[in-house]
Amino acid sequence: MSLLHYFGQRRGRLALVIAIIVVNAGLLTLGGIGSATALTVIVKRQAGPFFVWVGVTIAADLSYAVLLYFQTVQKTKLTQEIDTLIRADVAQRLGAQDYAGFHHETTATYTSWLTNDISTINEYGIGDLLMIIQQIAEIIFSGITLFFFHWSLLVTVLVFAAAMVLFPRVFKTWMDRTSLARTKANERLVNVLEDMLNGFDTLFMTNLTKVLAEKIVTASRDVNHHYIAFGRASGAMYASTNGLSFLSQLLLPAQAGWLILRRLTPVGAISGVYNTSAGRSSPSSAGLPSTGGNSARWGRSWINWPAPGPDQSRDRPLILGRHGPPRCN
Repeated sequence: MSLLHYFGQRRGRLALVIAIIVVNAGLLTLGGIGSATALTVIVKRQAGPFFVWVGVTIAADLSYAVLLYFQTVQKTKLTQEIDTLIRADVAQRLGAQDYAGFHHETTATYTSWLTNDISTINEYGIGDLLMIIQQIAEIIFSGITLFFFHWSLLVTVLVFAAAMVLFPRVFKTWMDRTSLARTKANERLVNVLEDMLNGFDTLFMTNLTKVLAEKIVTASRDVNHHYIAFGRASGAMYASTNGLSFLSQLLLPAQAGWLILRRLTPVGAISGVYNTSAGRSSPSSAGLPSTGGNSARWGRSWINWPAPGPDQSRDRPLILGRHGPPRCN
């Protein structure tokens, strides 16, 4: 059952969130065009148009701030509604099992599915998918902005955008392996915590309470090892892709400056390009390489609940998406 299945059950809320995201991307672009045009007209000493475009920029930015509030609220509502749908499905599947099937896993494991895995899906499933939608909208609008100044700027942005989407896939296998290992380590930690805390009375009566700390510390160190391994993989990806992002932020203003010197674009282009390349509404911001590496990851956050009935195979994950490695904290 794909994560898209749950989006389909809340298509109205999803459509509202997407609409707000697209409008906000348009407002960012309008603000960028306004500030760039204001710079162009003030160079020509046109006072009236200058203040008009300053007003347009202020109005666009304030509208963006207001809509950002509603975007956050609606995204939270969508996430919580999907969480409830997933938990209801988990509960239904567990309730359909026989006694032996249910006890094939510990209650701590089921608790981990319903809490830790749901949190992973929220951040790296729902969060990443909506971020991708946002950045696609920003790419489209920023492309319109740059084409307004000169077509070659749009070509440069598209080249960098493609590189930032494709380059993080080099790290796919590494991040997939370390992320899955860390998820399993988290499950082991939850099981150890439950075993030790539930067995406190027995340990106390046998004067073995020091085992409590020893077991918990050992499990914690196991988790630490896998978190660090994943940190190395994700750190390598983010360092590489952000380096590419910084390069684009240098080259685009340089290209705009060259076009201005050749009198191929107005002076305001330098402001417009800066707004898009420095993270206002362009794929060259650091946001796209991040989600570029995660563009497919929202497909591999899962809950490993077993299938109901006599065949209680524990190798039947409910996949909440399609392809790519999960990104986890």
